[in-house]
Amino acid sequence: MGTVELAVVGLAGSGVGTALGMPMVWPGQGRTTAVRLMGWWLLTAAVIGALISCRVIGLLPATVAVDHAINLLGFGAYPLLYLWIRQDVGQPARPGEAWWLWLPAAIYGVVLVAKAMLGVSTGVPFQWILPVVIGFTALCAGPVLRHPDHGRSSIVPARAIVAFLVLLNTSQVVRLLFGDLPLVPAAVPFTMATGFVALVGLVVWSALETGAAVEARPAAPRYEHSGLEEEVARALLGEITRTLSARRLFTDPGLTLARLATEIGATPHQVSEALNRHGTVSFHELLSRYRVEEVKVQLLAPASDRFTIEGIGASAGFGSRSALYAAFRRIEGMTPAEFRARRRRQE
Repeated sequence: MGTVELAVVGLAGSGVGTALGMPMVWPGQGRTTAVRLMGWWLLTAAVIGALISCRVIGLLPATVAVDHAINLLGFGAYPLLYLWIRQDVGQPARPGEAWWLWLPAAIYGVVLVAKAMLGVSTGVPFQWILPVVIGFTALCAGPVLRHPDHGRSSIVPARAIVAFLVLLNTSQVVRLLFGDLPLVPAAVPFTMATGFVALVGLVVWSALETGAAVEARPAAPRYEHSGLEEEVARALLGEITRTLSARRLFTDPGLTLARLATEIGATPHQVSEALNRHGTVSFHELLSRYRVEEVKVQLLAPASDRFTIEGIGASAGFGSRSALYAAFRRIEGMTPAEFRARRRRQE
C-alpha cells in the first residue's frame, strides 16, 4: 500500500470515527460516562489521524507546529482512554479526581510557550516524548492485565485498544532506531491508519452485533455474568450515598439513573448492579426512601404548619401528591398527616 493510499485510508477512518464520536458526546443525550469518554477519544484520535494523513500527502506542511498539534492531542487522548478502560473493567475513576493525567499535556504546553517567549526553537526531540507515550500505554494496559476477565463494554474490547497502542509504540521505536532504512518511515502512518480503521470497524461491528443480539437472544437473569467486584460495589454504594446526601440530588424530581451514574463516574449498569445486588434496593426505591426521610424531617419542623404536605413533598423531590402518599404509606405504613400527628402526640 502506497503513501497516498495510506492517507486515504486514514482520512476515511477519521471521517467514520468523527461520525461515531459526535453522537456519543453530543450534549443532552443522557450518555453514560464510558460512552462519552470513548466518544471524546474517537474524536481526538480522528483529528490526529487526519493531521497525519494530510501531512503525508502534502495537504499540510511538515512543520513543527503540526508536530506540536499532534503531540498535544496525543497527550490529551491517552487520559481519556485510560479513564474509559477503568470504566470497562469495572474500576471507575472520576475524571475530576484524575487531573494528574493531563500534567504531561500541560507541561508540554508550558514548555512550548516558554521557548517561544525566549525566542528559541520550539522543536521537541521525539526521544523526549516516547517515554511519556510508553508510560501512558503501560498505564492503560495495567487495568486490563489486573482484571483480564472483567471487560464488559459493548463499544470495543479494551484489550484490542491496548494491543493497538503497543503496536503503534513499537512502530515508533522502529522508526526512531531504523528511520534511514527503506519503508521504515511509513511504519507509523501505516500502523496509525490501519489500526485506527480497524478499531473504528470494531466499534461499528460491535454496535451492529449488540443490536442484533438484543433481538435474538432470550432474556438472561439480571447480573448473571456480573463482573463487578464486591469491593468495587461497596465503594460505589458509598459514593452513591455521599453524592445523594451531600448534594441532595434526590430532591430533583427528574433525577435519573444515568445522571446519578455520570455524577459518580460510573455506568448506569454498574450503579444498578451495586444497588440491586449489593445494596438490596432499586434505584427508584432508594430515591423514595431519601425523599420520605426528607419529608419526615420537614413535617416535624416547628414551621412546617405554614406549608402544605404536598408542597413539602415537592421540595423533597416527589413529582406528585399520589407519588408522595404511595411512597410514604409503603415505607412508614401511614400517611404524612398521620405521621406528624402521631409524633406530636408523643412529644
